This record gives sequence, structure tokens and C-alpha cells, in this order.
Amino acid sequence: MNPSSGPATSNGTATATVVADAGVRVRPPVVDACSLVYDDAGWRVYLNRLGENAPEYLDVFSASFCRYFGASHTAYRDALALRRQDAVDVLLPPGRPPFDLAAHLADRERQGVTREFAMGSPERLPDGRTVNEWLLETVRGVTDRVQVWAGLSLRDPAGALRELERSAAAGARGLCVIPFLDGTDPADPRFSPVWDAAAAAGLPVWLHTGHHFARSHPSGLGSWRTVEALAGRHRELLLVAGHAGWPDVQEMLLTAARHPGVFLEFSSHRPRHMPKPGSGWEPLLHHARGMARDRVLFGTSTWVNPGPTGSLADELAALALPAEVVTAWLSGNAEALAARAAGTRAG
Repeated sequence: MNPSSGPATSNGTATATVVADAGVRVRPPVVDACSLVYDDAGWRVYLNRLGENAPEYLDVFSASFCRYFGASHTAYRDALALRRQDAVDVLLPPGRPPFDLAAHLADRERQGVTREFAMGSPERLPDGRTVNEWLLETVRGVTDRVQVWAGLSLRDPAGALRELERSAAAGARGLCVIPFLDGTDPADPRFSPVWDAAAAAGLPVWLHTGHHFARSHPSGLGSWRTVEALAGRHRELLLVAGHAGWPDVQEMLLTAARHPGVFLEFSSHRPRHMPKPGSGWEPLLHHARGMARDRVLFGTSTWVNPGPTGSLADELAALALPAEVVTAWLSGNAEALAARAAGTRAG
């Protein structure tokens, strides 16, 4: 695809593109701070985990799943009405080409993605390995391009600590926790040993925050209050608020302003919708030149907006923001976070 992010905005504010010597507009590099890298077995585990703990997702996001996997939406909806596993089979029928890491990286390169933080899972694959183990083994030779953020389940605090230690020893560079899938409050003191270990190991934690569709669990799991509590109690812990706590973006941003280890990541939300009145993203854009400048990361969640990553990055570059802000949001802040975490590990 053409990496151009388009001309300057109508109010004269420069976009994040720069003009190369040949006169071609070049979008800044992209770091995807919320990526999913799975083979079909991994996707089955992912979809089944959603289906077992938050079945609403398979319904609400049916169109997105079908677009991502190239499946018939009608066939999927018909199957889902009968049996969840039948719907998963529609998305992942026999005969699909196997996962090809080289092809994945080539596509990432075409989209301008220089690095991605790949979210794992402690769930078991049919061969007995966890998704975390498969992912760490698969990308072992390309860790400059793909950093594994190992998934943890807080249902078993001792098990989560063991999974953290195993994954860190195998090369994980961060952690991923989704409270609504576990039905747990990450700020519960029972989990303090996990967060202390993460901080000591220099492993940032991507935490699902904000709105979720799991009706069986409270909406407050993973709110800005969760992040505030964790950041206040564990001062050295690096926290990435996944989806930026939307719709409570202002509260999450103020939390980040209070705690230097807190970052906001806005995957699942399209940048082109952010300027619209009532979007909930007004505080982020209003404070983009100030307290939000160095605290915002770009992410995709891979399947939620199943289109080229470069197009999503172009949407961000087209916003009425200074070039240095968009560059920071697209990659600079994520690179700084990774370097900060690496410094902790080296120390």
C-alpha cells in the first residue's frame, strides 16, 4: 500500500508525514502495541476462551471475526445460534494454510510496522504447550520484530506467578492480563506478588481496561480505578491501559499524569472517529500536546478492525495533531517504554 498519510489538514496543522528527498511523503514507523500472532490452534484457544468466559464477544463482534477470517457472516450467525464450536469451525475450516511467520513479517513490513507486542495466553494447546510457550518458540529468531507479552490468568495467583517466571526466563518482554475473562480484580492484594515480580523483572503489563461485554462480570473490572490502585501501590510497575480505559479516557489520562509508569493504548478504536463529538476521545486530543504526548501508544487488537494496519496508522496521521505527537504515538512512546523496561532488566 502507499504509505502516504495525505496532505496537511484543512486548518493548516501539519500531519505526521515528512517529505523525503524524492518528494514522497513517508509516514513514521509504527509499533503495534497490541497484536495477536497465532496459528489456527492458537486462534481456536483464543475464540474458545472468549466463548467460555465472555460469549457475548462472539456475538457482538461477529462481523469483525468474519471479515478477519474471510468467512461467511450468514453461515457464522447460523452456526452460532446452534453451537459455539460450529461457529468457530466456520471461521477456521479444515484446509486453511498454516501460519507462516515470514509472510506475517513481510506483511507487517509493508504496513510500516517495525515492531509489535504480541499478546499471549496461559491456555493450553492440543499439543500440551501453552500459547505463551508456542509464541515464544515461534518468534525466537525475530525478537527485534516481535516481542512476546505473556498472558496470565489471575484465577490462580500462584499459577500466575509461576507462568510469569517461566515466560520471563524464556524471553517474554511483557505481560497481558484480561480481568473480565478471569472475573478477578487485579487490584486485590492477593495479586501483589505478581505485580512485584513483574516490576522487578522489568515486564510491563498490558491490562484490559474500560468497557467490556461480559455480562456475567462487573463493568468496573479493569477500570481507571484499578490502574490508579496498582500504580500507587507498585511504584516501579509499568502499566499499559489497554483501550485507554474508554469511555473514561479523561480519568485514565489523569491517572497517567499522576503516575509516570502508566501509558494509554487505544487499540480497538479507530483514530478517524476520535475527533467526532461524543466519541469520548476528546480529552486525549485536547491534551495531545501536553500530558498525553508521551503516554499514548498505537495498537490494533488485530481482528477488531480487520483492515491494513497502515490504514489505521494513516488515520492517526491525518488528525489535526503536530507531527511530533503523531510520531510519538505511532512508535516513539512504545520504543521508549521498551527501552525503559530493558533498562530495568539489565539493572
